[in-house]
Amino acid sequence: MRRVGFLLIALVIGVLAACSSTSERVSDADELKLLGFLQPDTVSREEVEGRLGPPHAAYENGRIVTYGLWKYSDRFAPASRNDSVSAPYRLVLVYRSDGTLERWSLVNRSGRR
Repeated sequence: MRRVGFLLIALVIGVLAACSSTSERVSDADELKLLGFLQPDTVSREEVEGRLGPPHAAYENGRIVTYGLWKYSDRFAPASRNDSVSAPYRLVLVYRSDGTLERWSLVNRSGRR
């Protein structure tokens, strides 16, 4: 089952990457710190939605969700639903069946840093 979940995440990230001319997973520690509240095993779906609002897209009956994000100097902010397609960052979240965060990934779709 974990393999299927992993493959689905890879597929979602691949699809998101294909929609952009350049795309890469963000690995810069300073950028990732700006999303430090996303702690796997401890943060709930309700906490995430309280900070970011409802997700822009959902897959697997809501187990996997995505948000379009804009980056400012000191924070990331969710794009409006209408603007989420053009947002340069995509946040992909995977939840467990109990609603806690299993894992997450941030993708830079613009190629800019």
